[in-house]
Amino acid sequence: MSLSEDEVKTICTKLLNAEVDDIEFPGGSSRDSVKVNIAGQGLIVTRRKQLQRAKLESSVLRILNQHNAPVPHLIAFRDNYLIQQDVGSLRLSQSLKMGSKKEVLMLLESALKSLHSIHQIGKNSEPLKSVVTLGHKQQWLGSFVRSAERLGSQMNLPAPTLQFDKLAALLDVEQPCFIKWDARPGNAVVRESGKVVWIDWEHCGRRHPLDDVAWLLTDEYTPQMEAVENDLIPRILPFFANGYSQPQAQEYLHIYGTLHSCIRLAMILRYQAKDGWWDYQHCLAFDRVGVVQELAVRVAQRASSWARNSELTKNLAPWFDDLLVKLTKL
Repeated sequence: MSLSEDEVKTICTKLLNAEVDDIEFPGGSSRDSVKVNIAGQGLIVTRRKQLQRAKLESSVLRILNQHNAPVPHLIAFRDNYLIQQDVGSLRLSQSLKMGSKKEVLMLLESALKSLHSIHQIGKNSEPLKSVVTLGHKQQWLGSFVRSAERLGSQMNLPAPTLQFDKLAALLDVEQPCFIKWDARPGNAVVRESGKVVWIDWEHCGRRHPLDDVAWLLTDEYTPQMEAVENDLIPRILPFFANGYSQPQAQEYLHIYGTLHSCIRLAMILRYQAKDGWWDYQHCLAFDRVGVVQELAVRVAQRASSWARNSELTKNLAPWFDDLLVKLTKL
């Protein structure tokens, strides 16, 4: 159930003792975040479905705000509601769509710089060292490494059998650090200065910093530019390696990104099977899952390329190529 205007006005009165002048729904009327204007100031009111998530997000934002991290300022919090600074409406996903190769590189560098600064705060903050650890249970790892297998069943195109135990062992993180976890371009806002600010912190936790890199670089809204990747990845790996050597970090990133792409593609295709392809501009404007043929093809193409970077996933590359043929016929 989305936020109603009466609900928004009531929560602003309770938390801010202020009357709302105007309410906007930048993400559409079905979203749980709205923009309000109070005495000329824009604020974002959010209602989280789970109280635990709201508490996590509010506590994390307070800590990050103390260190001037590239995140919104938390104004108020009560129950499932958060009121935050409005950091702008231009999402990174939209900027990437409009950018040239040079601009895409600069945007991704800015986004990764922001993430790295947040990771560094997490490494030096005792409260952030104690947030929930993500993806550490063997059940999760076992399911994650079989993501191509499930996608193959979904598309009636059986995936090659992989060395699941070796993959799970490689992706098992011994020294987890604070990360955003869902570092999609749609969860980032580009300021006029070019600085990238990360929003929506309800799913953060501790795992490997390279996970955030994979979420960003393999998202369907991130352009597939091999020259950009070849320039960017080797330079940024040392900042996110978390004790791994350069070869270890590169293999981890490409394996995680390949398998994450399977999960993202499976979600896109579940929606497509139900409703057909969606409108690109609508998805982009309202931060919807990219249920667009062009974007699905992009995910599969990049996954084919990334899979080739490890002996443990290289057998998936020709399978992704076959999957691409099926995608173009949907």
